[in-house]
Amino acid sequence: MKKYLIIGGAVFGIFLLIMVSLLFIGGGESTRNNEQVELVWWKTFQDSSDVQVLIDEYTKIRPNVTIKYNKKNIADYEQELLNAIASGNSPDIFTIHNDWLPKHIDKMVPMPTSVMTERAYRETFLGVVSGDFMFENKAYALPLSVDVLALYYNMDLLGSAGVFTPPVTWPEVVSASQKITALDGSGNFTRSGLAMGTSANINRATDLVSLLMLQQGTEFYNEDRTSARFNQQIRVNDQSINPGAVALNFYTQFARPSNKAYTWNSKADNSVDAFAQGKLAMMLSYSYMIPTIKDKARSLNWGVSEVPQPSRDSIKVNLANYWGEGVSKSSKNQAYAWDFLKFITERQNLAKYYEKVKAPSSRRDLLATQSNDVELGVFSDSAINAKSVYKPDAGKIETIFLKMIDDVVLRGSDPEDAVGDAVSQVNQLLRK
Repeated sequence: MKKYLIIGGAVFGIFLLIMVSLLFIGGGESTRNNEQVELVWWKTFQDSSDVQVLIDEYTKIRPNVTIKYNKKNIADYEQELLNAIASGNSPDIFTIHNDWLPKHIDKMVPMPTSVMTERAYRETFLGVVSGDFMFENKAYALPLSVDVLALYYNMDLLGSAGVFTPPVTWPEVVSASQKITALDGSGNFTRSGLAMGTSANINRATDLVSLLMLQQGTEFYNEDRTSARFNQQIRVNDQSINPGAVALNFYTQFARPSNKAYTWNSKADNSVDAFAQGKLAMMLSYSYMIPTIKDKARSLNWGVSEVPQPSRDSIKVNLANYWGEGVSKSSKNQAYAWDFLKFITERQNLAKYYEKVKAPSSRRDLLATQSNDVELGVFSDSAINAKSVYKPDAGKIETIFLKMIDDVVLRGSDPEDAVGDAVSQVNQLLRK
């Protein structure tokens, strides 16, 4: 009898443990499964139909949870978010750009290690994600995808110039651009080889400068990020160079009439429009530009290839541009919010999401599955090489970099002087 009492007690104990565990979900907070919960999710760019598969899969296992999704206009999203938080009406989950964390970390709550450990986070997502969304070994956002730059090229324009494969290195890009570029009698471009050199009429001009700086080995800050140093000299092959100035000089040469690489100026159309119209042979952009090109230029013969590198022997470097989903510090349902984000970024759920939304994976273990995709493969193959640049305030850094470009192209400044002035402005920002 005593034996059966012991067995019965053990069974009851296991049953009780299971019942108690059902009252908790991964976020460290106690929440009853029969409690009705609404999570408000703010995100930019994507329609509700794009993320509905994620919401549907989650509510199958958490039928007591309702996800209220709101697509926000990027033009005023950040200010709307700040206003909502200040008024006590913050969404539970909101998206942030990969360079926004320093500015908005005080409004967010880190992911509990009970949801995902630091090691698991670093092993699951691309390396750039940990650099962008982790602070003091705590993760603050989970990305659905990670986009990177690629070279968009017009096959007909390259072919007509005797360039039958897309350039792989920057010297090859310069050579191809020179063969394609044509001007009329008034000095206006009838064909441009490459959209690079100016600020206002090039899609994500500051990203292109950042990419070139990263490829040159530029160190943007000192170790504790208290001082900018992208104007500093470094040693390369026993020579002292200023990689930041080298990158800026290379970028702006395409918009300087005195340079043999001259192929673009401030009078040109927007780079995306010029490419769609068949007036531009090459431009750099992200995978999110594919639907735009398809819509604007249905008969254009174009392709995408990996972003050019300084040489064929260079260690490949690309630039990341993506968004991550984080949880508001003001949310009353943080446990459920993190449970939802963890769920939707699991392998099987992201795979279903990518069937609806074509985007390079944020997860290491899904990149190989996208490699053979005609359009997406280039971006997925390059994502592993993605890096980013720390920005204490993304908007202000962008303004500083745009001025740096204009100082050279429009005001005739020496690239070293322009970079030095930009460093002084960033240091003023860091001291605030």
